[in-house]
Amino acid sequence: MKRGYIRLSKAGPSLEDQQKALERAGINAFSEGVSVFVDPPLKRGDPPTWLGRTKAIQSLRPGDELVVSSASRLGTTMSDVLGVLRAVGERQASILVADSGHKVAWHPDALAAVEFAQGAELENRREVAATARAAQAATGRVGGAPKQLHGEALDKAKRLWADQSLSAAEVAERVGVTTRTLYRRLGERGMT
Repeated sequence: MKRGYIRLSKAGPSLEDQQKALERAGINAFSEGVSVFVDPPLKRGDPPTWLGRTKAIQSLRPGDELVVSSASRLGTTMSDVLGVLRAVGERQASILVADSGHKVAWHPDALAAVEFAQGAELENRREVAATARAAQAATGRVGGAPKQLHGEALDKAKRLWADQSLSAAEVAERVGVTTRTLYRRLGERGMT
């Protein structure tokens, strides 16, 4: 049996558009025994609690299909959509996306496979970051942009910075850095 689910949002398709998509997929809200569950748009600041979606999932029996107009109507984040897929799969049902015709059934090992893939991606990112840090350390760089004001140039900048007869722009020009660099390294005028 097919069950319909509509989630309304300000950015998503209208109620009418979603109803038409469900009708094209064989759901007629007025048919005997066919249920269509609707969630209204969330109000600003409300947590995403979709009671219609919960009721739709709870109504599913083995072999049923939950029909949505598009995949985006299932949830707003990947983890949210994965949770819906798992919940539908636990009821031995499937999801039919009306706009694309895709039918999705959740395999019991799917969550483990997704978590495994996410773990592998995270491990790869850590390996790349560790290699980059080691390469930087080998060249003497330990992070951040190289200091543009050091050694004799820093000493000269401090002397000129203390000279209130020069503007910050004049000091920057004489030292060869920007005024922003001077303020960042030396602070406000008269503080050094």
